[in-house]
Amino acid sequence: MKWIVSHGDTDGICSAALALSAFKDASIYFSHPVGLAEDLAHVEGDVVICDIALSGSVYGQVVRELKRIAQGGKRILYIDHHPLPEVFDAKEFPAELVHATSSCAAELTFTRLMKETPRQMPDDMSRVAIFGAIGDYLDKTYEIEALLNKWDKRGLYLECGIMIQAIDALGRNHDSKRKVAQFLAAAKTPSSNEWLVNLAIGEALREEAMRKKIKEDVKTVGQIAYVLDMDWSLGKTAVYAKGATGATVGIGGETRRGFIEMSLRSHSDKIEMNKMLPQIVDQLGGTGGGHPKAAGARIPIDKFDTFLRLFNAAITEKTADLNVVY
Repeated sequence: MKWIVSHGDTDGICSAALALSAFKDASIYFSHPVGLAEDLAHVEGDVVICDIALSGSVYGQVVRELKRIAQGGKRILYIDHHPLPEVFDAKEFPAELVHATSSCAAELTFTRLMKETPRQMPDDMSRVAIFGAIGDYLDKTYEIEALLNKWDKRGLYLECGIMIQAIDALGRNHDSKRKVAQFLAAAKTPSSNEWLVNLAIGEALREEAMRKKIKEDVKTVGQIAYVLDMDWSLGKTAVYAKGATGATVGIGGETRRGFIEMSLRSHSDKIEMNKMLPQIVDQLGGTGGGHPKAAGARIPIDKFDTFLRLFNAAITEKTADLNVVY
């Protein structure tokens, strides 16, 4: 492989590290669902793509770029665990697709590449697959629990906590995230790296302060709790906004170039945000998708209040049968 294109969260970075341990001369590039087609335009040669959802809004553009890359016999391996868009057509998709919504991308990357390059990938890299699974709340699968049997998970969770906090501290610093992926690809422990440990401790201290600030700044619209422009992790902001209010959905958002970029989190089994969001954001000139309980969206600033109203109505409709009248 010449290229590794991956998402920049914990699961994506772990997936990139696993791919790099198998394809040691590859270059790592971080991307995201809406920007994938634009980023793939710069890719020439064999490529493995990890943990990037196929967004319905740009699906046609992504397929065109993949077909261009595939010309001349170039190999494309697409590894992902997000729900596939309705427009997905397996017959026309020009890549080998490794896909399962029940597993994280790091688990899928590890199991797929261990079949192909077992001698190139150190066995200790199973630890990195576990890190990715914990980071994406998907560590209860059969494969991950089997891998955990090889480790004392008490120490493993310490290592994973250091890495996740350090990655959160990096924000959108892709150069530093690339360093993390390269470090993990060498099968080294996060606790052995002073830079990662210091980042993790700093982020843990900041998290405690931000958690308290979110309690003060959180706002609600029906069953939605949201906080904007905290200058912090959007995913964690969403989690703590939901936790502080008992809301069904928490949103962490920030203003960027005329849009509100959001991470959304829910605990409700009645909510499938990956299906609900596209139906709402498409009519507002935005994009959205992800997992049933963890998703992302991008909405024009002037449509944010409308989005909250429409999304809350959709949540209320889905959860109405939970309300009991005595």
